[in-house]
Amino acid sequence: MRQEPYKFVVRLPAPMREQIAEAAKHYRRSMNSEIVARLEQSFGTLPQGTTEQQLEPPLHPHMEAIFRSTLSETEQSLIKIFRRLDSSRQKALVTLLR
Repeated sequence: MRQEPYKFVVRLPAPMREQIAEAAKHYRRSMNSEIVARLEQSFGTLPQGTTEQQLEPPLHPHMEAIFRSTLSETEQSLIKIFRRLDSSRQKALVTLLR
């Protein structure tokens, strides 16, 4: 018997919401899925020593390879770092680079 997910409202500080949004965007999943994955990790339902790569949704590396097939390793590294910045730092970096 499948159990319906429990709906829960939570108030987040704006910077944390941005971090969740950026992580979800990076892994190409919903913010809800990102929050659930991180909660599962913090409560130990994932085996200890689980790496960031093990939290990736299925096929994530393959999707990234398709989207990045024309980028060098340096460009890919820059994109990964950029995606982990909060939105205000991303905007500041883009402004600086222009």
